[in-house]
Amino acid sequence: MLSIHEHATLEEASVALLDFAMAPSNWVPALAPDTTPTNVPAQDVQYQRRVGSLRIYTTVEVTPSLEVFLRIAFRAPGLTPVKAADHLETFLRTRIPLTPNTEWQVEVDERRWIHFVRRFAGTRLQA
Repeated sequence: MLSIHEHATLEEASVALLDFAMAPSNWVPALAPDTTPTNVPAQDVQYQRRVGSLRIYTTVEVTPSLEVFLRIAFRAPGLTPVKAADHLETFLRTRIPLTPNTEWQVEVDERRWIHFVRRFAGTRLQA
């Protein structure tokens, strides 16, 4: 079994994980509309990092209609959506700073992962 890479800080984990996830060769097919976030390929440790007890999962997902979404999920004992949003801001600070009125979809799955999803590319990709 592969182990999840550990980092000392959220910023350090961000650099490593976002560099990996944003490379087009690592983009993954998006979830089908009837699929719950529980079924995302979070078992693939390449898309995960750990900072202490906090686990982070990041993918860039492409839909069949070529829309592109960024998914970032957090999981830790006692983690709330508000605290996860603070982690999201720190995680993205150097790469994609959050701006007012940035819209994110937030989902909590049955495995207690808190998912943040937003459109990554402004328009559909051209095939």
